[in-house]
Amino acid sequence: MPRPFDFPALPPDLLRPLLLGFSGRDHLHGLAARALAHSAGPDDVFAAIAGDALLAAWAENPLNGHCAVILAQSLGRISPPPPALLPVLRAVLARWRVEPAGEGGLAADQILKQLDDEPENLFWWNALEAHCRAAGDRRVLVDRLSAHEPGPVLASLFRYVLGNALLASGEPLAARRAFGRCASELPLPTLAERLATALHRAGESGRAQAVLREAASLRPWHAGLRLRLHDLAGELDTAAVLPEGRTAVLLHTRNRADALAETLESLLESDLGDVAVRVLDSGSTDDTSGVIRRFADRFGAARAAGVALPVDVGAPAARNWLLHLPEVRESHWTAFVGDDVSLPPDWLARLGAAAARYPEAGVWGCKVMDAAGPGGPCRGERFLASDPLERERELLAPALGVGDFGQADYVRPCASVSGGALLFRTGRLLAGGSFDLRFSPVGDGCLERDLRMVLAGGYAVYTGFLAVSRRRGRGDGPNAADAAANRRKLWAKYAPEEFEAMARSLDGVLLADLLAKINVLA
Repeated sequence: MPRPFDFPALPPDLLRPLLLGFSGRDHLHGLAARALAHSAGPDDVFAAIAGDALLAAWAENPLNGHCAVILAQSLGRISPPPPALLPVLRAVLARWRVEPAGEGGLAADQILKQLDDEPENLFWWNALEAHCRAAGDRRVLVDRLSAHEPGPVLASLFRYVLGNALLASGEPLAARRAFGRCASELPLPTLAERLATALHRAGESGRAQAVLREAASLRPWHAGLRLRLHDLAGELDTAAVLPEGRTAVLLHTRNRADALAETLESLLESDLGDVAVRVLDSGSTDDTSGVIRRFADRFGAARAAGVALPVDVGAPAARNWLLHLPEVRESHWTAFVGDDVSLPPDWLARLGAAAARYPEAGVWGCKVMDAAGPGGPCRGERFLASDPLERERELLAPALGVGDFGQADYVRPCASVSGGALLFRTGRLLAGGSFDLRFSPVGDGCLERDLRMVLAGGYAVYTGFLAVSRRRGRGDGPNAADAAANRRKLWAKYAPEEFEAMARSLDGVLLADLLAKINVLA
Protein backbone atom coordinates (compact mmCIF):
# COMPACT_ATOMS: atom_id res chain seq x y z
CA MET A 1 0.00 0.00 0.00
CA PRO A 2 1.14 3.62 -0.60
CA ARG A 3 2.81 4.97 2.53
CA PRO A 4 0.98 7.61 4.58
CA PHE A 5 1.44 11.28 3.77
CA ASP A 6 0.03 14.11 5.88
CA PHE A 7 -1.67 16.30 3.27
CA PRO A 8 -3.57 18.42 5.85
CA ALA A 9 -0.30 19.41 7.53
CA LEU A 10 1.09 21.02 4.36
CA PRO A 11 1.24 24.82 4.06
CA PRO A 12 -1.95 25.99 2.30
CA ASP A 13 -0.07 27.56 -0.59
CA LEU A 14 1.56 24.19 -1.33
CA LEU A 15 -1.45 22.01 -0.57
CA ARG A 16 -3.58 23.78 -3.16
CA PRO A 17 -1.40 23.06 -6.23
CA LEU A 18 -0.81 19.49 -5.04
CA LEU A 19 -4.57 18.95 -4.86
CA LEU A 20 -5.06 20.39 -8.33
CA GLY A 21 -2.74 17.94 -10.02
CA PHE A 22 0.79 16.89 -10.88
CA SER A 23 0.86 17.57 -14.61
CA GLY A 24 1.57 20.51 -16.90
CA ARG A 25 4.93 22.25 -17.22
CA ASP A 26 3.91 25.65 -15.87
CA HIS A 27 1.91 24.15 -13.04
CA LEU A 28 4.77 21.86 -12.02
CA HIS A 29 7.37 24.63 -12.14
CA GLY A 30 5.14 26.82 -9.98
CA LEU A 31 4.56 23.94 -7.56
CA ALA A 32 8.32 23.37 -7.28
CA ALA A 33 8.91 27.05 -6.53
CA ARG A 34 6.32 26.97 -3.74
CA ALA A 35 7.85 23.84 -2.25
CA LEU A 36 11.37 25.29 -2.33
CA ALA A 37 10.11 28.42 -0.58
CA HIS A 38 9.34 26.19 2.43
CA SER A 39 12.47 24.05 2.20
CA ALA A 40 15.28 24.27 4.75
CA GLY A 41 17.62 22.06 2.75
CA PRO A 42 17.81 19.28 0.14
CA ASP A 43 17.00 16.58 2.69
CA ASP A 44 13.50 17.70 3.71
CA VAL A 45 10.13 16.73 2.24
CA PHE A 46 9.71 20.08 0.51
CA ALA A 47 12.92 19.57 -1.44
CA ALA A 48 11.71 16.10 -2.36
CA ILE A 49 8.41 17.48 -3.66
CA ALA A 50 10.21 20.20 -5.61
CA GLY A 51 12.63 17.72 -7.13
CA ASP A 52 9.83 15.40 -8.13
CA ALA A 53 7.89 18.27 -9.72
CA LEU A 54 10.88 19.46 -11.74
CA LEU A 55 11.66 15.92 -12.88
CA ALA A 56 8.01 15.46 -13.87
CA ALA A 57 8.04 18.72 -15.84
CA TRP A 58 11.13 17.53 -17.74
CA ALA A 59 9.64 14.06 -18.18
CA GLU A 60 6.53 15.58 -19.79
CA ASN A 61 8.80 17.58 -22.11
CA PRO A 62 11.88 15.35 -22.34
CA LEU A 63 13.36 16.97 -25.46
CA ASN A 64 12.80 20.52 -24.20
CA GLY A 65 16.06 22.09 -23.12
CA HIS A 66 14.31 24.85 -21.16
CA CYS A 67 12.87 22.28 -18.75
CA ALA A 68 16.26 20.59 -18.51
CA VAL A 69 17.91 23.94 -17.70
CA ILE A 70 15.44 24.72 -14.89
CA LEU A 71 16.04 21.27 -13.43
CA ALA A 72 19.82 21.58 -13.70
CA GLN A 73 19.82 25.01 -12.07
CA SER A 74 17.94 23.62 -9.07
CA LEU A 75 20.11 20.55 -8.42
CA GLY A 76 21.75 21.99 -5.32
CA ARG A 77 18.43 22.76 -3.65
CA ILE A 78 16.27 19.73 -4.44
CA SER A 79 16.60 16.12 -3.40
CA PRO A 80 19.23 14.54 -5.66
CA PRO A 81 17.72 12.84 -8.72
CA PRO A 82 18.66 9.23 -9.53
CA PRO A 83 22.33 9.16 -10.65
CA ALA A 84 21.42 7.42 -13.92
CA LEU A 85 19.58 10.55 -15.03
CA LEU A 86 22.52 12.93 -14.74
CA PRO A 87 24.38 11.85 -17.92
CA VAL A 88 21.09 12.05 -19.83
CA LEU A 89 20.40 15.53 -18.45
CA ARG A 90 23.89 16.70 -19.42
CA ALA A 91 23.46 15.29 -22.92
CA VAL A 92 20.13 17.09 -23.38
CA LEU A 93 21.72 20.38 -22.30
CA ALA A 94 24.65 19.84 -24.65
CA ARG A 95 22.40 19.12 -27.63
CA TRP A 96 19.89 21.91 -27.09
CA ARG A 97 20.62 24.83 -29.41
CA VAL A 98 17.82 27.37 -29.70
CA GLU A 99 17.34 28.67 -33.25
CA PRO A 100 16.84 32.44 -33.61
CA ALA A 101 13.95 31.90 -36.03
CA GLY A 102 12.08 29.92 -33.41
CA GLU A 103 9.76 26.98 -33.91
CA GLY A 104 6.34 28.59 -33.68
CA GLY A 105 4.23 28.45 -36.81
CA LEU A 106 6.55 26.20 -38.79
CA ALA A 107 4.92 23.51 -40.89
CA ALA A 108 5.89 19.87 -40.48
CA ASP A 109 7.90 19.77 -43.71
CA GLN A 110 9.93 22.81 -42.57
CA ILE A 111 10.70 21.20 -39.23
CA LEU A 112 11.63 17.93 -40.91
CA LYS A 113 14.01 19.76 -43.25
CA GLN A 114 15.68 21.36 -40.24
CA LEU A 115 15.97 17.92 -38.64
CA ASP A 116 17.63 16.59 -41.79
CA ASP A 117 20.16 19.43 -41.57
CA GLU A 118 20.64 19.28 -37.78
CA PRO A 119 19.67 15.81 -36.50
CA GLU A 120 21.66 16.30 -33.29
CA ASN A 121 19.89 19.51 -32.28
CA LEU A 122 17.11 18.58 -29.83
CA PHE A 123 15.46 21.92 -30.48
CA TRP A 124 14.06 20.56 -33.74
CA TRP A 125 13.04 17.24 -32.21
CA ASN A 126 11.12 19.18 -29.58
CA ALA A 127 9.57 21.34 -32.31
CA LEU A 128 8.41 18.23 -34.17
CA GLU A 129 6.91 16.73 -31.03
CA ALA A 130 5.08 19.98 -30.25
CA HIS A 131 3.79 20.25 -33.82
CA CYS A 132 2.51 16.68 -33.85
CA ARG A 133 0.85 17.13 -30.47
CA ALA A 134 -0.96 20.26 -31.65
CA ALA A 135 -2.03 18.54 -34.87
CA GLY A 136 -3.28 15.48 -33.00
CA ASP A 137 -1.26 13.10 -35.16
CA ARG A 138 2.11 11.72 -34.03
CA ARG A 139 2.73 9.27 -36.86
CA VAL A 140 5.46 11.43 -38.37
CA LEU A 141 7.14 11.62 -34.97
CA VAL A 142 6.89 7.83 -34.52
CA ASP A 143 8.44 7.25 -37.93
CA ARG A 144 11.32 9.64 -37.27
CA LEU A 145 12.01 8.30 -33.81
CA SER A 146 11.97 4.71 -35.02
CA ALA A 147 14.61 5.50 -37.66
CA HIS A 148 16.85 7.70 -35.51
CA GLU A 149 19.97 6.51 -33.65
CA PRO A 150 20.72 9.11 -30.99
CA GLY A 151 23.75 7.40 -29.45
CA PRO A 152 24.06 5.37 -26.24
CA VAL A 153 23.52 8.16 -23.69
CA LEU A 154 20.23 9.38 -25.17
CA ALA A 155 18.96 6.04 -26.50
CA SER A 156 16.74 5.41 -23.47
CA LEU A 157 15.33 8.94 -23.57
CA PHE A 158 14.39 8.59 -27.23
CA ARG A 159 12.74 5.22 -26.53
CA TYR A 160 10.71 6.92 -23.81
CA VAL A 161 9.63 9.66 -26.23
CA LEU A 162 8.70 6.96 -28.73
CA GLY A 163 6.64 5.20 -26.06
CA ASN A 164 4.79 8.44 -25.35
CA ALA A 165 4.05 8.97 -29.04
CA LEU A 166 2.78 5.41 -29.42
CA LEU A 167 0.60 5.69 -26.32
CA ALA A 168 -0.92 8.97 -27.50
CA SER A 169 -1.53 7.38 -30.91
CA GLY A 170 -3.63 4.57 -29.47
CA GLU A 171 -0.98 1.83 -29.55
CA PRO A 172 -0.67 0.74 -25.89
CA LEU A 173 1.01 -2.61 -26.58
CA ALA A 174 3.80 -1.00 -28.58
CA ALA A 175 4.07 1.76 -25.96
CA ARG A 176 4.37 -0.82 -23.18
CA ARG A 177 7.26 -2.49 -25.01
CA ALA A 178 9.03 0.84 -25.52
CA PHE A 179 8.62 1.81 -21.86
CA GLY A 180 9.80 -1.62 -20.75
CA ARG A 181 13.01 -1.28 -22.76
CA CYS A 182 14.02 1.97 -21.08
CA ALA A 183 12.63 1.57 -17.54
CA SER A 184 15.83 0.32 -15.92
CA GLU A 185 18.06 2.92 -17.63
CA LEU A 186 15.80 5.97 -17.32
CA PRO A 187 14.28 6.31 -13.83
CA LEU A 188 12.00 9.24 -14.70
CA PRO A 189 9.04 9.42 -12.29
CA THR A 190 6.50 9.89 -15.08
CA LEU A 191 7.58 6.70 -16.85
CA ALA A 192 5.74 4.53 -14.32
CA GLU A 193 2.56 6.59 -14.81
CA ARG A 194 2.74 6.16 -18.58
CA LEU A 195 3.49 2.45 -18.26
CA ALA A 196 0.44 2.00 -16.01
CA THR A 197 -1.72 3.72 -18.63
CA ALA A 198 -0.34 1.52 -21.39
CA LEU A 199 -1.02 -1.60 -19.33
CA HIS A 200 -4.56 -0.54 -18.50
CA ARG A 201 -5.39 0.37 -22.10
CA ALA A 202 -3.96 -2.97 -23.20
CA GLY A 203 -6.40 -4.74 -20.87
CA GLU A 204 -3.96 -5.51 -18.03
CA SER A 205 -5.69 -3.68 -15.19
CA GLY A 206 -4.12 -5.81 -12.45
CA ARG A 207 -0.58 -5.02 -13.59
CA ALA A 208 -1.49 -1.37 -14.06
CA GLN A 209 -2.67 -1.20 -10.44
CA ALA A 210 0.56 -2.80 -9.23
CA VAL A 211 2.63 -0.20 -11.08
CA LEU A 212 0.49 2.65 -9.73
CA ARG A 213 0.68 1.27 -6.20
CA GLU A 214 4.48 1.23 -6.26
CA ALA A 215 4.64 4.69 -7.85
CA ALA A 216 2.26 6.12 -5.23
CA SER A 217 4.42 4.64 -2.47
CA LEU A 218 7.52 6.36 -3.87
CA ARG A 219 5.71 9.66 -4.52
CA PRO A 220 3.13 9.94 -1.71
CA TRP A 221 2.47 13.66 -2.39
CA HIS A 222 1.23 12.88 -5.93
CA ALA A 223 -2.55 12.89 -5.39
CA GLY A 224 -3.31 11.81 -8.96
CA LEU A 225 -1.61 8.44 -8.51
CA ARG A 226 -3.84 7.65 -5.55
CA LEU A 227 -6.96 8.84 -7.35
CA ARG A 228 -6.18 6.62 -10.33
CA LEU A 229 -5.37 3.64 -8.14
CA HIS A 230 -8.56 4.05 -6.11
CA ASP A 231 -10.78 4.16 -9.17
CA LEU A 232 -9.10 1.24 -10.94
CA ALA A 233 -9.26 -0.89 -7.79
CA GLY A 234 -12.95 -0.02 -7.41
CA GLU A 235 -13.61 -0.71 -11.12
CA LEU A 236 -14.99 2.78 -11.61
CA ASP A 237 -13.35 2.76 -15.04
CA THR A 238 -16.10 0.40 -16.24
CA ALA A 239 -19.06 1.84 -14.29
CA ALA A 240 -22.03 2.82 -16.46
CA VAL A 241 -25.52 3.53 -15.08
CA LEU A 242 -28.24 5.35 -17.01
CA PRO A 243 -29.82 8.16 -14.97
CA GLU A 244 -33.13 7.13 -13.46
CA GLY A 245 -36.08 8.93 -15.00
CA ARG A 246 -36.41 10.96 -18.19
CA THR A 247 -33.43 12.89 -19.56
CA ALA A 248 -33.79 15.91 -21.82
CA VAL A 249 -30.86 15.93 -24.28
CA LEU A 250 -30.39 19.48 -25.58
CA LEU A 251 -28.31 20.94 -28.40
CA HIS A 252 -28.13 24.42 -29.90
CA THR A 253 -26.47 25.14 -33.22
CA ARG A 254 -25.95 27.63 -36.02
CA ASN A 255 -24.62 26.98 -39.52
CA ARG A 256 -22.75 23.79 -38.64
CA ALA A 257 -24.82 21.30 -40.60
CA ASP A 258 -22.02 18.81 -41.32
CA ALA A 259 -20.72 18.72 -37.74
CA LEU A 260 -24.26 18.56 -36.37
CA ALA A 261 -25.07 15.60 -38.64
CA GLU A 262 -22.14 13.65 -37.15
CA THR A 263 -23.24 14.51 -33.61
CA LEU A 264 -26.82 13.46 -34.22
CA GLU A 265 -25.65 10.25 -35.88
CA SER A 266 -23.73 9.37 -32.71
CA LEU A 267 -26.90 10.14 -30.70
CA LEU A 268 -28.79 7.64 -32.84
CA GLU A 269 -26.25 4.99 -31.87
CA SER A 270 -26.28 5.89 -28.16
CA ASP A 271 -27.88 3.97 -25.31
CA LEU A 272 -30.19 6.68 -23.95
CA GLY A 273 -33.16 5.08 -22.23
CA ASP A 274 -36.08 7.44 -21.65
CA VAL A 275 -35.08 10.69 -23.39
CA ALA A 276 -36.46 13.70 -25.19
CA VAL A 277 -34.03 15.32 -27.63
CA ARG A 278 -34.45 18.97 -28.59
CA VAL A 279 -32.23 20.76 -31.11
CA LEU A 280 -32.41 24.55 -31.33
CA ASP A 281 -31.47 26.10 -34.69
CA SER A 282 -30.38 29.66 -33.99
CA GLY A 283 -31.02 31.34 -37.34
CA SER A 284 -28.99 29.01 -39.58
CA THR A 285 -28.78 29.67 -43.30
CA ASP A 286 -27.30 26.30 -44.35
CA ASP A 287 -28.93 22.84 -44.31
CA THR A 288 -29.19 22.70 -40.51
CA SER A 289 -32.99 22.51 -40.59
CA GLY A 290 -32.85 19.55 -42.97
CA VAL A 291 -30.32 17.76 -40.77
CA ILE A 292 -32.58 18.21 -37.73
CA ARG A 293 -35.69 17.09 -39.62
CA ARG A 294 -34.03 13.93 -40.92
CA PHE A 295 -32.72 13.11 -37.45
CA ALA A 296 -36.16 13.54 -35.87
CA ASP A 297 -37.69 11.26 -38.50
CA ARG A 298 -35.19 8.52 -37.70
CA PHE A 299 -35.14 9.00 -33.92
CA GLY A 300 -38.91 9.28 -33.65
CA ALA A 301 -41.09 12.37 -33.61
CA ALA A 302 -42.33 11.47 -30.13
CA ARG A 303 -38.75 11.65 -28.78
CA ALA A 304 -37.01 14.30 -30.90
CA ALA A 305 -37.91 17.72 -32.28
CA GLY A 306 -36.31 20.89 -33.56
CA VAL A 307 -36.80 24.44 -32.34
CA ALA A 308 -36.27 27.05 -35.06
CA LEU A 309 -35.41 30.69 -34.32
CA PRO A 310 -35.24 33.31 -37.08
CA VAL A 311 -32.06 34.98 -35.78
CA ASP A 312 -28.94 34.01 -33.85
CA VAL A 313 -29.63 34.65 -30.17
CA GLY A 314 -26.25 33.46 -28.87
CA ALA A 315 -25.33 30.44 -26.77
CA PRO A 316 -26.60 31.59 -23.33
CA ALA A 317 -30.03 32.62 -24.67
CA ALA A 318 -30.28 29.40 -26.70
CA ARG A 319 -29.63 27.33 -23.57
CA ASN A 320 -32.16 29.35 -21.59
CA TRP A 321 -34.75 28.97 -24.34
CA LEU A 322 -34.32 25.19 -24.33
CA LEU A 323 -34.47 25.04 -20.54
CA HIS A 324 -37.85 26.75 -20.51
CA LEU A 325 -39.53 24.28 -22.84
CA PRO A 326 -42.26 22.54 -20.80
CA GLU A 327 -41.04 19.03 -21.64
CA VAL A 328 -37.54 19.96 -20.47
CA ARG A 329 -38.71 21.51 -17.20
CA GLU A 330 -40.65 18.32 -16.46
CA SER A 331 -37.63 16.04 -17.03
CA HIS A 332 -35.57 14.54 -14.19
CA TRP A 333 -32.25 15.21 -15.90
CA THR A 334 -30.88 17.60 -18.51
CA ALA A 335 -27.89 16.88 -20.73
CA PHE A 336 -26.33 19.63 -22.87
CA VAL A 337 -24.37 18.22 -25.81
CA GLY A 338 -22.13 20.16 -28.21
CA ASP A 339 -23.15 20.43 -31.84
CA ASP A 340 -19.69 19.34 -32.99
CA VAL A 341 -18.94 16.23 -30.92
CA SER A 342 -18.85 12.51 -31.50
CA LEU A 343 -20.36 10.61 -28.58
CA PRO A 344 -19.56 7.00 -27.61
CA PRO A 345 -22.67 4.81 -27.22
CA ASP A 346 -22.45 4.71 -23.41
CA TRP A 347 -21.85 8.43 -22.86
CA LEU A 348 -25.02 9.05 -20.87
CA ALA A 349 -24.49 5.96 -18.70
CA ARG A 350 -20.91 7.07 -17.99
CA LEU A 351 -22.16 10.45 -16.81
CA GLY A 352 -24.90 8.66 -14.87
CA ALA A 353 -22.26 6.61 -13.05
CA ALA A 354 -20.43 9.80 -12.08
CA ALA A 355 -23.71 11.26 -10.84
CA ALA A 356 -24.34 8.14 -8.77
CA ARG A 357 -20.85 8.43 -7.28
CA TYR A 358 -21.24 12.16 -6.44
CA PRO A 359 -25.00 12.79 -6.16
CA GLU A 360 -24.61 16.22 -4.55
CA ALA A 361 -22.64 17.77 -7.42
CA GLY A 362 -24.12 20.51 -9.58
CA VAL A 363 -22.94 19.22 -12.95
CA TRP A 364 -21.13 16.16 -14.29
CA GLY A 365 -18.82 16.32 -17.31
CA CYS A 366 -16.10 14.49 -19.16
CA LYS A 367 -12.82 14.52 -21.04
CA VAL A 368 -13.06 16.32 -24.40
CA MET A 369 -10.63 15.10 -27.04
CA ASP A 370 -9.53 16.81 -30.20
CA ALA A 371 -11.31 15.09 -33.09
CA ALA A 372 -8.26 15.66 -35.32
CA GLY A 373 -6.54 12.72 -33.66
CA PRO A 374 -6.02 10.85 -30.38
CA GLY A 375 -2.61 12.37 -29.76
CA GLY A 376 -3.73 15.96 -29.58
CA PRO A 377 -4.46 18.20 -26.61
CA CYS A 378 -7.74 17.79 -24.79
CA ARG A 379 -9.74 19.41 -22.04
CA GLY A 380 -11.24 18.12 -18.83
CA GLU A 381 -11.40 19.29 -15.23
CA ARG A 382 -10.70 22.93 -14.46
CA PHE A 383 -9.77 24.64 -11.21
CA LEU A 384 -9.19 27.99 -9.58
CA ALA A 385 -6.07 29.64 -8.29
CA SER A 386 -6.27 32.50 -5.80
CA ASP A 387 -3.36 34.44 -7.32
CA PRO A 388 -4.79 36.79 -10.00
CA LEU A 389 -1.64 36.35 -12.09
CA GLU A 390 -2.23 32.59 -12.19
CA ARG A 391 -6.00 32.51 -12.25
CA GLU A 392 -6.49 32.58 -16.00
CA ARG A 393 -3.87 29.92 -16.67
CA GLU A 394 -5.11 27.61 -13.94
CA LEU A 395 -8.75 28.03 -14.85
CA LEU A 396 -8.83 28.23 -18.63
CA ALA A 397 -5.79 26.36 -19.97
CA PRO A 398 -6.46 22.79 -21.06
CA ALA A 399 -5.78 20.52 -18.11
CA LEU A 400 -4.46 17.87 -20.48
CA GLY A 401 -2.62 20.10 -22.91
CA VAL A 402 0.35 17.74 -23.11
CA GLY A 403 -1.96 15.03 -24.45
CA ASP A 404 -3.99 12.26 -22.89
CA PHE A 405 -1.59 9.89 -21.17
CA GLY A 406 -4.09 8.74 -18.56
CA GLN A 407 -2.89 11.28 -16.00
CA ALA A 408 -6.51 12.31 -15.36
CA ASP A 409 -8.18 8.91 -15.62
CA TYR A 410 -10.31 9.17 -12.49
CA VAL A 411 -13.58 10.65 -11.23
CA ARG A 412 -13.43 13.59 -8.83
CA PRO A 413 -14.80 17.06 -7.97
CA CYS A 414 -13.59 20.20 -9.71
CA ALA A 415 -14.55 23.85 -10.21
CA SER A 416 -15.70 23.50 -13.80
CA VAL A 417 -15.72 20.84 -16.46
CA SER A 418 -15.47 20.92 -20.25
CA GLY A 419 -18.68 21.21 -22.20
CA GLY A 420 -18.73 18.44 -24.79
CA ALA A 421 -21.40 16.60 -22.80
CA LEU A 422 -22.77 17.89 -19.50
CA LEU A 423 -25.36 16.29 -17.23
CA PHE A 424 -27.51 18.19 -14.70
CA ARG A 425 -30.39 17.41 -12.38
CA THR A 426 -33.08 19.55 -14.02
CA GLY A 427 -34.53 20.91 -10.79
CA ARG A 428 -31.11 21.89 -9.49
CA LEU A 429 -30.18 23.44 -12.83
CA LEU A 430 -33.31 25.59 -12.92
CA ALA A 431 -32.88 26.63 -9.29
CA GLY A 432 -29.36 27.88 -10.06
CA GLY A 433 -30.64 30.58 -12.39
CA SER A 434 -30.35 31.25 -16.09
CA PHE A 435 -27.18 31.33 -18.16
CA ASP A 436 -25.84 34.89 -18.15
CA LEU A 437 -26.73 36.73 -21.38
CA ARG A 438 -23.69 38.97 -20.96
CA PHE A 439 -21.56 36.06 -22.18
CA SER A 440 -23.07 36.03 -25.67
CA PRO A 441 -22.75 34.95 -28.35
CA VAL A 442 -20.08 32.36 -27.41
CA GLY A 443 -17.48 31.77 -24.75
CA ASP A 444 -17.48 31.09 -21.02
CA GLY A 445 -21.24 31.04 -20.35
CA CYS A 446 -21.07 27.55 -18.84
CA LEU A 447 -17.91 28.45 -16.96
CA GLU A 448 -19.55 31.52 -15.48
CA ARG A 449 -22.44 29.40 -14.28
CA ASP A 450 -20.04 26.87 -12.75
CA LEU A 451 -18.24 29.63 -10.85
CA ARG A 452 -21.56 30.92 -9.57
CA MET A 453 -22.23 27.40 -8.33
CA VAL A 454 -18.83 27.14 -6.60
CA LEU A 455 -19.27 30.52 -4.92
CA ALA A 456 -22.53 29.17 -3.47
CA GLY A 457 -20.69 26.15 -2.06
CA GLY A 458 -21.23 23.65 -4.86
CA TYR A 459 -18.88 21.86 -7.23
CA ALA A 460 -18.70 20.11 -10.58
CA VAL A 461 -17.56 16.52 -11.15
CA TYR A 462 -15.27 15.29 -13.89
CA THR A 463 -15.02 11.71 -15.15
CA GLY A 464 -11.92 10.79 -17.10
CA PHE A 465 -13.56 7.50 -18.06
CA LEU A 466 -15.71 9.21 -20.68
CA ALA A 467 -13.91 10.75 -23.64
CA VAL A 468 -15.87 12.77 -26.20
CA SER A 469 -14.16 13.93 -29.39
CA ARG A 470 -14.84 17.47 -30.55
CA ARG A 471 -14.17 19.26 -33.81
CA ARG A 472 -12.14 22.41 -33.94
CA GLY A 473 -13.20 25.57 -35.70
CA ARG A 474 -14.61 28.06 -33.20
CA GLY A 475 -11.42 29.77 -32.12
CA ASP A 476 -10.85 32.05 -35.10
CA GLY A 477 -12.07 35.47 -36.20
CA PRO A 478 -15.07 36.98 -34.42
CA ASN A 479 -15.47 33.96 -32.15
CA ALA A 480 -11.97 34.44 -30.75
CA ALA A 481 -12.66 38.13 -30.12
CA ASP A 482 -15.98 37.31 -28.44
CA ALA A 483 -14.32 34.71 -26.22
CA ALA A 484 -11.53 37.10 -25.21
CA ALA A 485 -14.03 39.83 -24.36
CA ASN A 486 -16.17 37.45 -22.33
CA ARG A 487 -13.13 36.28 -20.44
CA ARG A 488 -12.39 39.84 -19.37
CA LYS A 489 -16.00 40.16 -18.24
CA LEU A 490 -15.61 37.00 -16.21
CA TRP A 491 -12.52 38.25 -14.34
CA ALA A 492 -14.23 41.57 -13.69
CA LYS A 493 -17.44 39.99 -12.42
CA TYR A 494 -15.93 38.68 -9.18
CA ALA A 495 -13.75 40.45 -6.64
CA PRO A 496 -10.40 38.85 -5.66
CA GLU A 497 -11.83 37.83 -2.29
CA GLU A 498 -14.69 36.03 -4.08
CA PHE A 499 -12.24 34.07 -6.21
CA GLU A 500 -10.32 33.21 -3.07
CA ALA A 501 -13.54 32.06 -1.39
CA MET A 502 -14.20 29.77 -4.36
CA ALA A 503 -10.67 28.39 -4.22
CA ARG A 504 -10.89 27.73 -0.46
CA SER A 505 -14.22 25.98 -0.91
CA LEU A 506 -12.71 23.70 -3.57
CA ASP A 507 -9.65 23.08 -1.37
CA GLY A 508 -11.93 21.59 1.26
CA VAL A 509 -13.91 19.48 -1.20
CA LEU A 510 -10.79 18.13 -2.93
CA LEU A 511 -8.97 17.37 0.31
CA ALA A 512 -11.94 15.52 1.81
CA ASP A 513 -12.36 13.52 -1.39
CA LEU A 514 -8.66 12.60 -1.53
CA LEU A 515 -8.43 11.61 2.14
CA ALA A 516 -11.53 9.41 1.84
CA LYS A 517 -9.99 7.58 -1.13
CA ILE A 518 -6.64 7.19 0.62
CA ASN A 519 -8.50 5.67 3.56
CA VAL A 520 -10.13 3.14 1.22
CA LEU A 521 -6.71 2.19 -0.17
CA ALA A 522 -5.15 1.76 3.29
